[in-house]
Amino acid sequence: EKCPGMTGKQLMEKKSAFEEEQRQRAIDRHRKYDIQRQKALSENQPEPDKPNDQIEAQFTPPVVLTYGDKLAIYHNNRAACLLHLDRPQEALDDCLIATTLNPVYSKAWMRLCTCHEKLENTEQALQDAKKASELDPTNITLKRTVARLQKLEDQRLETLKEETMGKLKDLGNSILGNFGLSLNNFNAVKDPSTGSYSISFNQNSNNNDE
Repeated sequence: EKCPGMTGKQLMEKKSAFEEEQRQRAIDRHRKYDIQRQKALSENQPEPDKPNDQIEAQFTPPVVLTYGDKLAIYHNNRAACLLHLDRPQEALDDCLIATTLNPVYSKAWMRLCTCHEKLENTEQALQDAKKASELDPTNITLKRTVARLQKLEDQRLETLKEETMGKLKDLGNSILGNFGLSLNNFNAVKDPSTGSYSISFNQNSNNNDE
């Protein structure tokens, strides 16, 4: 369970602290940019360059590489046992440790994908599968997994979009209902050449629906 000098949990806490520090630095860069930009605009000077949103540095486990590889295998194997015992959340924690210790360990990324899928997080499972496939591009099974998860994620997003549009329509109708109207009174027509929409009003729509 222990990395040299720390447990897996301590390693992940150290990683979280590092990522939080990176996030705070990015926020500080944007705040500094906003101040400089406002000053430049007030003085009619050229705007400063926008800050780079890319992470300045990647977290590096504070262990010797040899230990890191072996520990990654250990945590990945323990995750397999936990999955067999139907304990996906605990397995996920081990997979996160394994991929942190050895970021190019494709098997750990694939097992992490399995954990996320069992926890019904298809979005993250897809990202994990893509990472595993990127590290092992000749693996046909990984490619099939990516394709399968991509289909599931597309379906999830389509369902989410329909639910969101339904809620927005209900909200719009509840507001327009105060004026004796509904969204059926408005027609949106897309211009295929520009992609923009034109809105027309049909006052008799509610009467026609009756």
